Amino acid sequence: MFGKIQLAWYTTKIAAAFGFAAFKKNGRATHKFGVGASGTIKVLANPNIPEHDFFSVGREFKCKLRHGTVSFEDEAAKDIRSASIKFSDQEEEAPLDLIMNTGDQGFFNAVEFWQFTMASIQGMKEGEVVSSEGLKALFTKDPLQSQLFEEGLRRAPSSFSQLYYHTQLINYFKAKDGKIRYVKYRLTPEDKSTESGIPIGEDAERPYDQIRFANETKPNDYLRNEFKERLSKKNIIYYLQIQLREDDRKSTLDKSSLFRQEVEWEEKKYPWLDLAKVTLDKVLSFEETEKLRFNVGRQPSSLGIIPADSPEDPRSINHIRASVYSASQLMRSIRFKSVRK
Repeated sequence: MFGKIQLAWYTTKIAAAFGFAAFKKNGRATHKFGVGASGTIKVLANPNIPEHDFFSVGREFKCKLRHGTVSFEDEAAKDIRSASIKFSDQEEEAPLDLIMNTGDQGFFNAVEFWQFTMASIQGMKEGEVVSSEGLKALFTKDPLQSQLFEEGLRRAPSSFSQLYYHTQLINYFKAKDGKIRYVKYRLTPEDKSTESGIPIGEDAERPYDQIRFANETKPNDYLRNEFKERLSKKNIIYYLQIQLREDDRKSTLDKSSLFRQEVEWEEKKYPWLDLAKVTLDKVLSFEETEKLRFNVGRQPSSLGIIPADSPEDPRSINHIRASVYSASQLMRSIRFKSVRK
């Protein structure tokens, strides 16, 4: 019971911080600068994926997708990139939203998410990142957080459409056979080629130094422009993949092998499986993209978020994110209405 009270406290703090940031920026608290597109998602036949009510073979969904950069307006900076998919052509309502970032690992738990948020705020002025000192201090104290953050950073990648995006966190996958399974998702380029922009050498060892290189000449918005130009010429195709894992823990108290972010699922044992083909055929306008509202809590009953017991529980991140997105979107709506008056 005490753990859940602590979790509620962290949820309130983080949601308030992100809500305030969204109000101050008059936009998203993070991933503010992005580009959107619409298209379709078609579930593929795959004998290695058990029959599922929502992901039934051949089922098609209209969809909207938004790519963004987490912290910087400058897309040549070393930053995390995102892909958010809505299984619907609506601005908000959908049976499923998937929110993914570059890197296959993310935050440990709600406590460390709060620490990272506070460290990031130390380096911001008027909503923009101007200093790396807060993150540098955190990463010096906690090298494992530094490692996980580094996993998702991409410096000046060639295209949004040539990156791999991961949900990072773990949800239920309730198939028709009734077995308890867990799932991770990722979005891959059509050709499943190697990603560009992965930091190397000293750059990889300094994840807190994120500003563009002095000799970089790309425009701040080159990724958005490249995506729109590419889609104007032909459809952009991705594959949505999943990793499935049954509950093979020896004890339900043993969360480390299943839910901890620093413990990867061995790919030979839990391979990535093609679940669906995502075909984008139309660029969304700036206004249409800005109106999109995503939330990790928006899932059908056959999938769904796994409950957390405390802020130290690695499952607490999904719990926190569902509340954070709601608070941020509420503040965006309030600010938008106040500006229009």
